[in-house]
This record gives sequence, C-alpha cells and structure tokens, in this order.
Amino acid sequence: LYTIKFEMDVLESFAVEDDLATFLDDNYNAETYANSIIALSSVAQTLQALQVGVEKLDTALEQHVSEHYEDLINQATGMDILEESLAIVKTRINQLQRSMGTIKKRLSEPYHQMSTRTLQLSRLQKCCDVLRRVTRIQYLTKRLKQQLEGGVKEITKTSQTFSELQYLYGDGDLAGIDVIDRDLEWVMEARVNMENQAQQLLSQGLSSLNQNQTSSALQVFNSIGTLREVVTTHIETTCTSIQEGLNSALHGKLEQSFSGVAPGGVSLGSTAASRASLWSCLDKWSTQITAQYNQMHVLHRTLGRRRDTASHRTLLEECEVTPIQTFVSAVHSALQEELRNVNSAAKQALNLEYPKALRLVMSLWAHFGEKLGVEGLENVELPKTNVREVLTTFQCTYLARSLNRLLDPVNMAFSGKGVPSQAEMEGLVRAMVSEVTAARGDQELKKLSTSNVVKAVRDVLNKCEGLFYHGSSVNDISSDPNQHHVRNIQVVNALCTLYNKLVEVPTDLTACRGEVWTMISTDINSLLAPFRLQIEHILNTMHETDYSFSSPEVSGCSTYLTLIEEAVSHLTSSYLSLLTSRGTLTPALEGFQDSLTSLYLHHLSVVRPLGEGGKMQLATDIAEVERVLGGLLDEHSVSKQFKVLRGFRAVLFLTEKDLSTVRNVPKALLLNHLFSRAGEALLSPYKVAGWSASQYVAWLDSHPSEAVDMIQGTIQWYEDMIRESGALEFDPIYPAIMAVLHT
Repeated sequence: LYTIKFEMDVLESFAVEDDLATFLDDNYNAETYANSIIALSSVAQTLQALQVGVEKLDTALEQHVSEHYEDLINQATGMDILEESLAIVKTRINQLQRSMGTIKKRLSEPYHQMSTRTLQLSRLQKCCDVLRRVTRIQYLTKRLKQQLEGGVKEITKTSQTFSELQYLYGDGDLAGIDVIDRDLEWVMEARVNMENQAQQLLSQGLSSLNQNQTSSALQVFNSIGTLREVVTTHIETTCTSIQEGLNSALHGKLEQSFSGVAPGGVSLGSTAASRASLWSCLDKWSTQITAQYNQMHVLHRTLGRRRDTASHRTLLEECEVTPIQTFVSAVHSALQEELRNVNSAAKQALNLEYPKALRLVMSLWAHFGEKLGVEGLENVELPKTNVREVLTTFQCTYLARSLNRLLDPVNMAFSGKGVPSQAEMEGLVRAMVSEVTAARGDQELKKLSTSNVVKAVRDVLNKCEGLFYHGSSVNDISSDPNQHHVRNIQVVNALCTLYNKLVEVPTDLTACRGEVWTMISTDINSLLAPFRLQIEHILNTMHETDYSFSSPEVSGCSTYLTLIEEAVSHLTSSYLSLLTSRGTLTPALEGFQDSLTSLYLHHLSVVRPLGEGGKMQLATDIAEVERVLGGLLDEHSVSKQFKVLRGFRAVLFLTEKDLSTVRNVPKALLLNHLFSRAGEALLSPYKVAGWSASQYVAWLDSHPSEAVDMIQGTIQWYEDMIRESGALEFDPIYPAIMAVLHT
C-alpha cells in the first residue's frame, strides 16, 4: 500500500508539470516528442525541466529504499531458501525416475509372456467352438434330411432344427470350411421350401378357421425368426384388400354382368336392376369382410394363446401387433373414405335404401363384437369409433326424403276444400307404417323415423284444425245439421280413423295418439257444447215447478224431461249418427253424459221446498233421466255419475239421521239437499249470496271443490243470525247439517 501511495504521489507531481506530463501518456512516442521540442525551439528549457524531474525521481527512490531496507534484505534471503528447496525436489524426482525404470524392466517380461499365452488360449477356444459347431451342424443337417421326409407333419420340429442351424451358422464366420459349404446351399433351399409350406399351412388354417394348423404355422415362423414380418404382412395385405373390395363393390366391379348390361362392367343407374346389382356387390363385400374378420379372430386368438419358448412371452407380444383392432379400424377407415367419395349413382341408391346400408354396417359391427370375450381375447376391445358417422350424410338425406314421403300424401289429402276420406286417412297411416317398418332392426333409426311420423301427424292435426269450423252457425241446432256441422263431424271422423289406425304403426306413438285424442275431445266437445247449453237451459226450468206437494201419487215425468228427451234424441239421430267411430268416441260421450248427470244432480240438490210427493216425482224423473242420457251411448253402461244419481234417489227417502252415514253421494249434494228440508229461517247458500238457483248451480258446476266451504259460510251466517236475534233454538235440520259437515 505504501508503494502504491508513493507511486501515485510522484506521478501526480509529474502530471501537473507540462514538460513531464507528456511522459505519462499511454501513446507516448520519443521521436514525435523530440520533433515537437525542436520545432518549438525550446530545447534548453526542456532539458532543464527533465533534469529537475530526474532528480526528483532519484530522491524519491533513495527515500523509498532507505525506509524499506529491512524488507528488501528479507526478500533477498527468501529467494536463496527457495532455490535450495527446488534443488532438493529435483534430486528426489531423479531418484523416482530411476526406480520406475527398474520396476518397468522387472514387469515387462512376465507381461509379454502372459499376453502370448492368453492369445494362444483364445485361439484354442475359438478353434474348439468351431469344431463343436461344425460337428453339431453336421448332425443337424443329417437330422433335417430325415425330418423333411416327414413333410408337413414334422414341420414344427423341422423349423426348430432350422432355428438351431441358423444360430450355429452365426454371421457367416464358418465360411470357407468345405464340410460346411458343401451342405449350406442345400439347407437354404430346404428352408425356402419349408417357409412356403408354412405359408400354405397358415393360409389353410385361417381359411378353414383351424387353430391347430394356424398355431403350427405361426410356431414355424417364430422358430425361424420371421413371425413379426409374416404376421404384419398378412395384416397389411388384408387391410389393403378391404378398401379395394369396397371400392369395387360401390362401382359394381364385383358383379360383371346382369340382365341388359354388357360384360365389360356394371352401369350403376337409377333402375331397380342397377340397385340390385349394387346391393349384391355390397353383400358380397360384407360376406368377404365377415370371413376376413373371422380369420383375424383366429389369428389374434392363436397369437395370444401361444408363447415363445425362450422369452415365455405370448406370440402377440413378440409381434407387437393387434390384428382385430387394426382390421376393424381399417374397415371403418375404408367406409369413411369410399362413402365420402362415392359416385352419384351409388349415392342415389344409398340415399334411397339407407336402412339397408345401415343394417349392413351395423351387422358387421355386431359380428365384430360377438366374437370377443372368448379365451385368449378377454382384454380385447374394439376401437371406440362411432360407425354411424360414416353414414351421416345418407341418413340426413334419407330422413328428409322420408319426411317428404309422409307429408306428400298429407298435402294431397288436404289439397281440396273437403275433409279427407277414410281411405285417404288410412293411406296416410300406411305410409307411416312403411317408413317405420323400413327402419326396423335399428332403434336409433326407428326413433328418427318415429319423429318424422309425429311431424306428419301434427301436420294432419294442424290441417284438421284449419278445417274445423268455429263460427256462430254451429250453435244453431234447431234443425238438421248444416254444412258446417257436417264438416266438423267429418273432421272428427277423419281424426278417429287416424287415431285408430296409428295403433298399426310398429312403434310407440302413445304421446302422438294422445295429441290426436286431445284434438278429438276438443272437437267433439265443441260439437256437443250447443246441446249441453240447451239442456242446461231446460234444467233451469226445474225450479219453476212446485215440488212441495205431499200427495204420493205421480202422474208421470216432469215437463222438462220431455224437452231433454227431445234434445237427446235429436242429438243422437241427427248428429251422433253421422259419426263413423262411435266406439272410439265412447270416452268423450261418457264425459258428456257425466257432465249432464252432474249438472242434473246439482239441480236436484237445490230443489226447495220439497214435499213427500215432490220426492216421488223427483225419483220418477231420476229413473227417466238415466234412461234418456243412457241413449247417448251405443251400449248402456253404469258410469260413476249414474251410480251417484241412483244413490241420490235413495237419499230422497232417508231420514236426516241416516244421511250422515251416506258415503256414495258427495258431501256437497247431501248438504244442499238438507237445506231443502229446512225451515224458511235457514236459507239456502244461494239465497244468502243473493243468487238464483240457476246461478248457484252454474257456480257449483264450475267450482265443485269450493261448494262445502260456501255451505260452511252459510252455516256461520245462520249461527250469527240466531245469536243476534236471540232465538232459543236452531232449525231441526241444523244438527243433521253439522253431522254431515263433520263426517
């Protein structure tokens, strides 16, 4: 540090002087400096400055040496010691080199002797190995000749002999030995013959699906080391033939002649004969694929069951192939490629008969799957491919044309202003049956075809809705049916025909038939609505009759029943007689019958006042109403409402105490009837509400679930009225009403 400080002080003093600063420049040049001094004519001045600088430098050096004299002496002494140490090391190195030379001389002779003996031993071992191999080759050659005489029966043992000979021959290091060269050519010829026999045996085994023959042939190829090559070549050849066969089938080259076509090739036109030829070719191709897959199945299974005697791995693992998966993938790829580029004529045939093409393809995949799961193929799975995708284009076209085939007869049937006849509706259903039947065997296609049928049915419903007349003229039922009535009935007949015939379509059309029935019900209700309104008006006149008389003698039915009978007779003879499917409409007519019966029951329950003679009159009327309304149906049946009507007939003659035990009559009817037996102070619910009897019945008919609540409100009003009036007791009927309310 001191030295550095010293140098910096001296140099800094030089740097501030112009004459000396030049010498500190890194690019200092003596000649250039001298020339510049001479040019300036300041030589004496410069020399003087240099002299002063030299003196300063000498003084600084002298001072530095004097101050560090001891350090310099110590450094000089250390150099002497270092020289002595280096001399000692050099001496010892020379001694070591001499010792190594002596050791080398002592080891070189034994090493050369051992090297010579080792070389001799190696050559002796090689000679013995050659002799052993030659001896073994001669023995195996002799045995091979005997085995070859056995033919195919001894082919497995022969291949093992060839395998050992192949190992003994090695890489040709025995070439030049006369005894070996003499038999080598014969052995190679015999090997070629054996390979040909093995190839024929493999072909025969696969063709006949004989696993024993196939196993023997594969064992031969495994013994001679060509198994992977042979199996791979066979798989590749088979996969190549798949696409070639499909291409030929789609272009009609598998079948070279048929009626009206020259033998030079099949022309795929639009005729039935052309399409028949195409499908014949495709069927042959399908049969070929099935046979080839069966062969691949045998090959795969045999490879999976046989093991290599050396590695103990299966031959399938040795070959590193998957025959079944490769074959199926090749079929899928061939279908994709060829169907994508199919010519227009074949495309037209496939579009027209798509279900047949689908069945052909799906039957192949079904066959592929059926053959799996046996011994040797437990873990084999088919490639995860959607085989339907290859036919997507044809499916879309087929379904579009199928829908057109369904809608065209619909449009023709509704092309005029009239309603389609029964024959036309049956024709529509036959078209539906035909389309669904064509899709049999494949649930997905059947589902899509069913969807088309549903579209066609809905189109029929829309058109029928357009034909059904809803104008005011249909409310005029005073005379025979007018043209609008007739048209509406024809629409109902057409819908009934459709509803009945849809059962013949071989698919689940429950929901679709439900839509048809909904429209039938709506239309028949529209047709019957004016008659219901007429009968409702007639029933409203009941309350104009006095039923309070007590005489049990009844001369006949009430007047209103004559009018109802006339209305029902007019309905059945003039309108319902035009319906061609009365049996189909039975549920709708039963509903109409029940609605009239229910309406009549409500009227009966609110008749007030009611005497003993009035009860007899109502009982007579009830029997007559049952007879009249029963005429709405071809076959008389006892509906639920008829049972209630009969039960109410019995209620008329029960005591108030017994009414609480009645279970076959609704509570609302019993309660309303009890009001009919009450005194004037206990008003009927409709009186409390300020309604007429007809209004109350209309409300009961549309709000059956709220009737009991309204009656409870009436009783509450009555109780409040009694308490406010200060009366001492309730009406005698009050306990009976409360008993029924609480049952």
